[in-house]
Amino acid sequence: MNKVLNWLDQEGQTVPQNARLPIALGVAVGFALLVTIASVTIYEVDGSYKLDLSRPGFEREQAAVRSTNTQITYDTTSPVTPNAISSFLSEFDGRAKTLSEYGAFNDQALDDASLQIER
Repeated sequence: MNKVLNWLDQEGQTVPQNARLPIALGVAVGFALLVTIASVTIYEVDGSYKLDLSRPGFEREQAAVRSTNTQITYDTTSPVTPNAISSFLSEFDGRAKTLSEYGAFNDQALDDASLQIER
């Protein structure tokens, strides 16, 4: 903005003080529109829109993602019994084992079994 104002001053023209804000807002809105148009164009051209499951037409895929709930819930109002504790600990140990299999940053952390991808 300062470069534009300096250029106008060099040319012998000045921007009135009360017109600077509307000009700055117009430039900001124009830049925002330009960036938005560029990003939407890239989104459409490179095929990323196909990965967006929130779009209409992907109801079947959305249902498949939602139906894979394996979380076990526990009754919070019943008394704590040895049977409930052993049930919780067995699930906890299974999940802890799954997490420990990921390991530190190595190639095996990205294989299909670690990512729970079924073929």
